[in-house]
Amino acid sequence: MTLALGLLSILSAYAVMKISSPAALTRGSQAETLASDLRRAQALAYTSGRRMRFSITSSGANGSYAVACTTGSTPCGSDFTGALSQGASLGSGSALYFNTLGQPSNVNGIPLGSSTSYSVSVGGVSTTVSVAAQTGRVTVGP
Repeated sequence: MTLALGLLSILSAYAVMKISSPAALTRGSQAETLASDLRRAQALAYTSGRRMRFSITSSGANGSYAVACTTGSTPCGSDFTGALSQGASLGSGSALYFNTLGQPSNVNGIPLGSSTSYSVSVGGVSTTVSVAAQTGRVTVGP
């Protein structure tokens, strides 16, 4: 009984150390925030009938990004910005457009032939946020 209790204590301590890693929690939550904003840009393109552009405005620690409609010269009212926090770094990347069907596309609205990804890093470890070509499915992975 004491052996089982001792093993259970050791396993519990190990699990708590694994779960409470601040860097892993920060990296994961910042990647999910970025993914959520990409999904929001996609939904805005589809529901508003306007192409939306996702672009990184500054990379590195606490990197920022912007989402803006690309039709016309004035903002469409759906524009927004976002930034990573807690020391998370955003890798540089090219602008991503969503056409009026919510598909990832190039600047001319033509659907992309390959997926696009962005990197979120904390403490030298990265998590990738990917947008699939054609479908626009946004996923978060290691």
